Amino acid sequence: EIIQIIILYFIRHSFIDRHIRYSTFDMFQTSSFRSTVYNPSRFQRKNRNNNLQLVIIISLIGVIFITYYNTSNNLEGLISALRFSSTSTSKELDDGNFHGRYPNSLLTLFYPYTMFRDVVLDQPINMTDIPFFWHVHNSDEYIYKKVLTNCYGLEIIELNDISSIQRAKEVNLISSSGIHRSTHVITSPFIRETAEIFTTNHFGRMICFFRHPLDYDIHTSLPQTFIKKDNWLTRLLSNIHEDELNQYHLAVAKQVIRQNCLVGTLDKMKLSIIRFQKHWGWKYTNEMTIEEGEQCIDDAMNSVGIPQETWIDHDSEEFKSFYELNYFDCQLYELSQSAWRHQLQTIVPWELQLSRDKDDDE
Repeated sequence: EIIQIIILYFIRHSFIDRHIRYSTFDMFQTSSFRSTVYNPSRFQRKNRNNNLQLVIIISLIGVIFITYYNTSNNLEGLISALRFSSTSTSKELDDGNFHGRYPNSLLTLFYPYTMFRDVVLDQPINMTDIPFFWHVHNSDEYIYKKVLTNCYGLEIIELNDISSIQRAKEVNLISSSGIHRSTHVITSPFIRETAEIFTTNHFGRMICFFRHPLDYDIHTSLPQTFIKKDNWLTRLLSNIHEDELNQYHLAVAKQVIRQNCLVGTLDKMKLSIIRFQKHWGWKYTNEMTIEEGEQCIDDAMNSVGIPQETWIDHDSEEFKSFYELNYFDCQLYELSQSAWRHQLQTIVPWELQLSRDKDDDE
């Protein structure tokens, strides 16, 4: 109602009253008198036309605004969604959980994904951020853990079951155990549950590897299938295990990959591993040279064996039926490939992050 009154007031005083004044003035003037006394210039007439156009535009916007919120009856939700937070670590709701810069909006992911950093926008890496290796597939876990320990000398903290994650929450593992980004990496196949151990003082920064749905090697601790036997990864990320999936659930899964993941891929595993290392600023252990360090990575990959990608005729009935059943997961795979290429430009080495930050300060 307040908005309606404002619009009507604006229309009345900017157009209607002016028109009445000019019409009344004209009624009492002769033709010759009007030509000498009241003869608006071209500029004045143009201003009136512009005012009329402005009134029409504002009126249309007001009508749309009023119609929508008369229908949704959710003005309080609008205010909450548009509310801006000047800091990224203080936006907590009544449940005590961190809900991002814009809670109750479509601009950020919902809790618990808000406990992960935006890997592109939140650079340079904060010294309190904790590396989190989310391993969905068995072979990814074996290879990358070997690299982390044998090549970088890092200590890994494995949370491979729900009871371990619950224990980590109870003892406040992240804040009280001296974990540091340069010496420790949290690892787990459970993304949503592990996200809850991070805090607004110690956000997680996630490392992930992706592969085509034909090549899934799902971690033994994760459910191998859900009640609905389609689009396994989309269901895992959106937490929709029974109902039919829709585009919203796909959008949630895509946003997790795009926003929260340092993306690695099966077909470019070594390049991905080296990119992660440079981004975090990790050094090879035991004073290894670059050549020796890369050989260490090769040894870790060869000791387990990189799974071969499945090749199949895309015109075959077998693939068509598989693609139709797992359409959303195929979309996630294509997005992961796109994100990997995009991060060539956005996920930069640690030294470059610091130099850019210094330039911004200056």
